[in-house]
Amino acid sequence: MKSLVFIVLLMIFSSINSQEKQDSLKVKQNPIVFGDFLLGYTNGSIKGLGVGFDINYQNKNNLYTFRAIHSINIKEVDFFIFIPVSSTYSVINEYSLLYGKRYVNDDFSYHFSGGLSYASHENTIENSRTSVDYVGFPMEVGVSWFKSKKKKFRVFYGLIPIGKPTGFGRSIGLKLYANIAKKSYVGLGLSFGLGWHKIYNENDK
Repeated sequence: MKSLVFIVLLMIFSSINSQEKQDSLKVKQNPIVFGDFLLGYTNGSIKGLGVGFDINYQNKNNLYTFRAIHSINIKEVDFFIFIPVSSTYSVINEYSLLYGKRYVNDDFSYHFSGGLSYASHENTIENSRTSVDYVGFPMEVGVSWFKSKKKKFRVFYGLIPIGKPTGFGRSIGLKLYANIAKKSYVGLGLSFGLGWHKIYNENDK
């Protein structure tokens, strides 16, 4: 009887100890959270420079994104000496929520997503401005590269390492973006990211 009690207690203790180790590993795992800055070219209802940013959260392979993209086409600028006095241009401001899938392989990831957007198209001719608001369906496909292991974060263009090895770091990638709406467009750009781009374990150093 005493032997049976001892065995049961030993099993309980082993189970608790194992669970504590698992919980410890879970606590040490970082979330996948990162932001991207986008610089690209937009074509469609508007043709010109596209700039934007997004904030991303990933749970397993599920990717949740808030995206803002501003595309501008400057058609004409009138100057008085060297001072611009009037201009003709159009702007599309898009704000979107997207859901998709993201897959990570060592130092590389790819994703695709879609969602719902609110956008405004503004036309400015000299001092006259018109604006149209509408809802659309944004889409995005992208790839990115980042560090595969924990390393010290580097400042001054990556020249000076500081602190302890960390999963927080930079990324660079390509994005194909679009918005299907009353004023549709598609674009391609470079993305520059900052954050935790994958789950780094303690031995990833």
